[in-house]
Amino acid sequence: MFLVVIWPNLRLRGLCHAGPCFYSFVFMSPSHTVPPPTPVVPPLPALFDQLGQSYVLADRQGLVVDVNATFLALTGYERAQVLGRSFYRLFVPPSERAAREQAHQDFVQRERLDNGLECAVLTRAGYVRLLRWQGGFARDASGQITGLWLAGQEIADRSASPIALAGHDGSHLQEFLDNAQDLVMHLSADNNLLFVNKAWKEKLGYTDADLAHHSLTDVVHPYYKAKLLYQLRNLYEGEPVNKIETVFLTSTGKPVHLIGSLSAVREPGQPVSGHAILHDITDRIKAERLQKVYYSIANLAISAKNLAALYGAIHRELSKIIETSNLFIALCDDARTELQFAYYVDQHPQPRAHAPRPFSSGISEYVIRGGQPRYITRAEMQQLVQDGTITSFGLMPEVMLASPLSVGERIIGVLVVQDYHRPDAYAPGDLDVLHFISNQVALAIERKRNEEQIQRQNARLNAIFESGSHLMWTVDGRGRLASFNRNYGAYFLRRNGAPATRGLDLRVADLARMDDEPRSIFTQYYQLAETGQPQRFEVRLRDLRGRDLWIEVHLNPIYLGDGSFEEISAIAHDITEQKRAQLALEAQEEKFRSIFESFQDVYYRTDEAGLLTIVSPSVYDVLGYEPHEVLGRPVQDFYYEATTTDRLASLVEHTGGLRNFETAMRHRAGHPVSVLINARRAVQGAPGSEGIARDVTELHQMQDDLRLAKNTAEAALEAKTQFLANMSHELRTPMNGIIGMIDLLNQTVNTDEQREYVDTLRKSSDALLTILNDILDLSKIQAGKMRLQEGALELKAVLERIRSLFLYRAEQKRLVFTYHITPHTPRFIVTDEVRLLQILSNLVANALKFTNEGTVSVVVSSVATDGDYHTVRFAVQDSGIGISSDDASRLFTNFTQLDTTSSKTYGGTGLGLAISRQLSELLGGEIGVFSDTGQGSVFWFTIRCRQAQFEDLPVLLPAAEGPVQAFLTPPHILLVDDNPINQKVGQRLLHKLGCVVDVAIDGPDAIARATALGANYDLIFMDIQMPDMDGITATREIRARLGTGCPPVVAMTAYSMQEDASRFMRQGMDDYVGKPVKTQRLHEVLHRWVRPRPARRTRAVAEPPGPLALLAAPAPTVAPEAVAEPAAGPVPAAPVAAPVVAAPAASLEPVLDVAVLQQLQELGGPEFAADLYREFEEEAGQLLAEAAPLAKTANETNGTALLSPLHQLKGTAATVGAVALAAQARVLEIQLKANPAADVKDNFLVLQHYFVAFTEAYASALALPADAASG
Repeated sequence: MFLVVIWPNLRLRGLCHAGPCFYSFVFMSPSHTVPPPTPVVPPLPALFDQLGQSYVLADRQGLVVDVNATFLALTGYERAQVLGRSFYRLFVPPSERAAREQAHQDFVQRERLDNGLECAVLTRAGYVRLLRWQGGFARDASGQITGLWLAGQEIADRSASPIALAGHDGSHLQEFLDNAQDLVMHLSADNNLLFVNKAWKEKLGYTDADLAHHSLTDVVHPYYKAKLLYQLRNLYEGEPVNKIETVFLTSTGKPVHLIGSLSAVREPGQPVSGHAILHDITDRIKAERLQKVYYSIANLAISAKNLAALYGAIHRELSKIIETSNLFIALCDDARTELQFAYYVDQHPQPRAHAPRPFSSGISEYVIRGGQPRYITRAEMQQLVQDGTITSFGLMPEVMLASPLSVGERIIGVLVVQDYHRPDAYAPGDLDVLHFISNQVALAIERKRNEEQIQRQNARLNAIFESGSHLMWTVDGRGRLASFNRNYGAYFLRRNGAPATRGLDLRVADLARMDDEPRSIFTQYYQLAETGQPQRFEVRLRDLRGRDLWIEVHLNPIYLGDGSFEEISAIAHDITEQKRAQLALEAQEEKFRSIFESFQDVYYRTDEAGLLTIVSPSVYDVLGYEPHEVLGRPVQDFYYEATTTDRLASLVEHTGGLRNFETAMRHRAGHPVSVLINARRAVQGAPGSEGIARDVTELHQMQDDLRLAKNTAEAALEAKTQFLANMSHELRTPMNGIIGMIDLLNQTVNTDEQREYVDTLRKSSDALLTILNDILDLSKIQAGKMRLQEGALELKAVLERIRSLFLYRAEQKRLVFTYHITPHTPRFIVTDEVRLLQILSNLVANALKFTNEGTVSVVVSSVATDGDYHTVRFAVQDSGIGISSDDASRLFTNFTQLDTTSSKTYGGTGLGLAISRQLSELLGGEIGVFSDTGQGSVFWFTIRCRQAQFEDLPVLLPAAEGPVQAFLTPPHILLVDDNPINQKVGQRLLHKLGCVVDVAIDGPDAIARATALGANYDLIFMDIQMPDMDGITATREIRARLGTGCPPVVAMTAYSMQEDASRFMRQGMDDYVGKPVKTQRLHEVLHRWVRPRPARRTRAVAEPPGPLALLAAPAPTVAPEAVAEPAAGPVPAAPVAAPVVAAPAASLEPVLDVAVLQQLQELGGPEFAADLYREFEEEAGQLLAEAAPLAKTANETNGTALLSPLHQLKGTAATVGAVALAAQARVLEIQLKANPAADVKDNFLVLQHYFVAFTEAYASALALPADAASG
């Protein structure tokens, strides 16, 4: 199927001499076999400029891509004003614009163009020009349409009318017809030529004399003669003939293609005749053939099997448009060193005329150097030879056409046609045809040459690919196997049990079957190779039988000419045996190197002359020399005594070796180093000796230090014994005085309140004396002289005592402190109660010290039974800071503190756990810890005890203590504390002692009150930790302002260690009172610093208006100490002590702790307690109302805004005994700290429930009589 596109009046230089011409392109579409798509490039615009035609190239949307100068001259635009603009918006009249745009889209969609269209063009000046358009499509490499090009010829406004020859003025008619460009002739009925015009004779080359002897049949091409005569006969018979197309022969026999019209002339009395007006379309036909040949040659580059076939096909195609009896193609290399005649056909072949020759001065070289097509006649050629410009090779033709074969800017050869007989065999216009075709010929030849070169390279590469023992394969960008050689195929089958195939996904078929390590190695290096980096690595694989395979792999990226990544090339070879030998050697070398370099002793070897040949690196540690500094030197240079070398050599020579020879060697610094030498003659008959020198300097020093340490320890032990004896005396004497006075005071009490105070004093002093006795008896424990005082006791009473001792401290830190005794544990046991209390108080004190939030609980259980004897386990569990496993190993030793820095957080003597360990062992058990950093701790110990019988139980009588006497003259006191609860407790205690109290809420307030005009305080109690300004800073400012008139300032703080008291007093404090504050301690401090003075104005003692904290519990019997952080291990949960007032089922905590209520009533009376609870209800209710909206939206906004009210509610609730409410507030606080966006609505509802339950519980408790509430 052929599609012929024709441009009317398209002139090709040299092809059209007179009259209109046609230029055509031929598109061929095979019916069956479709070759790979070839880009279709539109003709060059300059070509149409030569033909005087307008040219436009537009893309698929109608935007102008290119135009020629003729079109710009026609429309009056500049090129820059046209490119990128819509052709139809710029050049089509508005009335036709929509239809023309739609037609453009239809052409692209149908991929078919209607040629011969006559369409108007709008110029810049507004004029309309009418053009006849022809065109075609531009396509890319894939065959897709990228645009549409059009070539147009302006249509002249001519009108034609029949002209009768007879009856007109002959001269005027002759002039008119001779000036016409078309061929005009008048025929008789028997086809004789009655008249022809000048154009007819010039076109066909006939003279008037020739026409006298020729008829129409003589000038018509034989192929077209029958058709034309048939058309004339029909015309004469009266049938209309609209158009004829035929071929005339010139006088030289060349065909002239004509198209035109025929008309019959019928006049009365005259025979019929015919008029013919014919237009020469020879150039158009040639152009069509030229275009067909052009595209045929483009397709030949794909379809030709090889270069020889390509050259033959090119010859055949060229013969369709030009004389090619003598044709050759000569090719040169890029360096122009050789000329090779790739194709040579000649009517007069000369010997070796087409053999390869050096690139010299022949006519072919002349054209290649010039780079331009040449039309050369014989005369011109002879002149070039005469001038020495060229050298003649072979027979000289009459005429030659030569065109260089160009690929871009590079000339690869020349295409030549020639004729030996006729000088007019080629017209100059044929050179344009040859040059036009030569570009496509060059492209086809270059492509086919490249293909053959690639084929040769592929053949060579394939030979290399399949030869040798290497594994070769390539992998594409998707990890698929692109190619592989036989060796790789065998390897793949051996390793994976399946054959390798192209396109196989190696990630699934190969890498997935590897072990983790080689799969990771291959994946890593494949990824690196894809980034353009060549890779080399060794990897161990395993075949189907489980045998190890070592291969060395090289990966190289393969890139295309445009720089895009194509594949990864892989080459590998089996190095299993080599690797095994290498690994074995490396293992041996590493083994001996490690042994050699790890020597602490010095290994050396000498030759027969005594020069050191080998020495171990340890020579630097022993003697201070680097190995290279001693090698090659005589060994005697390093002995401290010169005679040592001779003695050593003599012993080795006579005995073959020696052992434990002690001598001194010289250190690099000059001092002697004691060494122990073992030496022998060199093995395997080699001359010289070898040996090992061991540094025994530290051993000697250690022996001396041990002797010194023994003497020092014995002296220290004696001093310690004397010190403990003296301290025992000094401590017991005042303690006995205190206890005695308390007993005397107990006999003078008058009220139950005073008796309670005295009883508390007695218990605290007893506990303190017990602790002091335990510390002083540490030496007895270590010496084995400690004697247990066993007796019957009730476990619950012991735990209640521990709870009462530490409950206040727990409440201060907002901790839940509980205990639990398992059901199978005996109620009464026989053991040393004092020692049991000492261990428990120490562990509980430590748990409270190191726990900032959460719970501390004591769990007692019987873990083993042997008749009446039980092994009872006590576990103290906390939710504190925990202890690491490394630190846990250092616990339970004397004077051990994990935090020994100057800024340590927790103090202590480091004796508590050591004493507890020894006491637990005395009680027949052991002690240990389960802990992990940040997870809390469980300290546990066991004792072996007997279950008590009835006769073992003692009768316990309560003891009473006397009251503390108040001041007769009220001292004037300034109490400084930022906590309202502490303010009210302090006010109440000082009021009991008869003091007048003013309260300052922070540091600036304290400064203002203390320095105010008329202020006359006897004593200032100053809190240390306060916001904005701490107590130390406030004290310094007060002293700076008052000078010598400043009253004593006593620190009142939770810091409880002696070193804290010393530090505060160094910073300007006069004395120290620890929290919780005890009345006795306040009384002592007041009596120490307040001097009697004359009566002065007194102030009314104000009752504390707010809630009051729990009464202070007695001090623990063992001072708390710094404890190591607990070790890792499981932390068992401890059940909670039973509540006093029933709580909802959802909680294990009491709603109201009645013991707190009783203490508040004892301290301030029933009305004070009731006011305190009502004030708390009002304050807590307001906090809950403010927090409720925040709780509803906590999961949508930041819930941290709830933390402040929750923290405040938690602390105040614990103070008034609202245990369940405080615990639930803590649950919410922990939840929000862990996740500020948590949904806390449900937990907040529980919190509100506990608040309502508390208000009902305290109201009910206040309504009961005092004895009923306590019961």
